[in-house]
Amino acid sequence: LAFALVVASGRRQFFLILATSVLTSAAIAGQLLVGRSLLDRLAEGPGSIKWRIEGTVDSAGRPALAIAIEGSVPLECQRSLETFEYPVAQRTIAVLAKNEAEADALDAGSDDEVLVADHIFDPVALVEDELLLTLPYAPMRPDSA
Repeated sequence: LAFALVVASGRRQFFLILATSVLTSAAIAGQLLVGRSLLDRLAEGPGSIKWRIEGTVDSAGRPALAIAIEGSVPLECQRSLETFEYPVAQRTIAVLAKNEAEADALDAGSDDEVLVADHIFDPVALVEDELLLTLPYAPMRPDSA
């Protein structure tokens, strides 16, 4: 099982090819500046998310990606309608499947996320997905409860 990640940095593109035998030693990291133009669930204002994606194995020894995000994003309190900084700290294990059939089987028997590794992964898209899954449905400032 092998997969690739593409990282665009200015005019350069870096390809990271990982194979099962080296999954535990490869990683990429970066910082994502987020705002309403990027994710429509955010309030106006800047936000910053540091991220790291590394090859690993899950508790059963299957190839996986560990996706970690940390930072803060602006959200609008649903009670006061004021903007506040929402802290984000999330680490997710995503098991890698060879195809859709294996993904369905893994998904049924695991609490971890499952990704089909039959294409090049866009690390920014993975980070944005994790961020969206981390955000509350109805955000509220801690002091407005």
